Amino acid sequence: MSEPAQLREAFRSFATTVALITTRGPNGPNVMAAEWTYLVSHEPFLILVVVEGSNATHTLIRETREFGVNLASEEQVTAMSFAGHFTKRETDKLSSELFEPIPANRIRAPLLAGSVLRAECRLVREIPLGAHTGFLGEVLEVAVDPGKRPIILHRGPHRLGSRIERPESLAIAVTPAATSGGTKVSVEGELTSSERAGRPVRLRLLDLDGTAVREGTASTDRRGMFTWETVAPPQPGRYVVEAQHGSASGRASLDVT
Repeated sequence: MSEPAQLREAFRSFATTVALITTRGPNGPNVMAAEWTYLVSHEPFLILVVVEGSNATHTLIRETREFGVNLASEEQVTAMSFAGHFTKRETDKLSSELFEPIPANRIRAPLLAGSVLRAECRLVREIPLGAHTGFLGEVLEVAVDPGKRPIILHRGPHRLGSRIERPESLAIAVTPAATSGGTKVSVEGELTSSERAGRPVRLRLLDLDGTAVREGTASTDRRGMFTWETVAPPQPGRYVVEAQHGSASGRASLDVT
C-alpha cells in the first residue's frame, strides 16, 4: 500500500466536476458537496452519486428514496466548500445566504438556483462501494443553465478552460492484429478534420523494407470513419498498414505467422 501522502496526491490527480446533493428529511432540507457524481446512462437518464456511509445525506437518500443533483457553477465555489465541511447533524446549511433553494416539481427535496444543472432523481439502486454507497438515481426532470460554467476539481477548484481543438489526424487499427497468411483482415480508421465526410483515404500494406504488398482506397462516412478490407500476405513476418489523407497519416502493425 502506498504512503498516505502518495494516496492523497493520487486522489487529487483526477479531474472531476462537483455536485451539490439536496435532500429533505424529518428535520428539514439538507445539502452536501459530492465530488463523485457521474452521468452513467443516457437512456434511461441515470446519475450515480457516491456518498460515505457516515454522512447524513446517506441516511436521507436511503430513507426518502430521492435526491436532487445540482451541478456546481463557478459562482458556487464558496457554497461548495461550505456544504462539504459541515454536516446536517450539526448545521442547517441551507439557512446560509450562499444557497438559494427553489422548489422541485417531482421530488420533495429542494433544488439550488445558480447551478449548471438541476436534476430531480428517484433512487433505483444502491451499490456498496467500500466505505461508500453508490446511489443510482433515475432523472425524473432536469433543467440546464447554458450560461453557467462548472467547477473543475484538480488539486483544488479550477475554471473550465478553452476547448482543445484536435489537429487533422488519422488513426487506424488492424483486426486481427496477428493472423496467418491468406486471412482476411479489416482496417478500421478515423479521420479527424473539420472536413471529414466523404474524404478519400489511401491505404497501403507494407513489408519491413517499406515495399507495398497491398494497396487500396477507402472513403470516410459523415463522422470520418472508414473501413478497408484486405488479405494478409502469405509470407510470415511483421507488416505495417499505412493510411494517408493530405498531410495526415496513421499506421498500425500486422503480424503474419
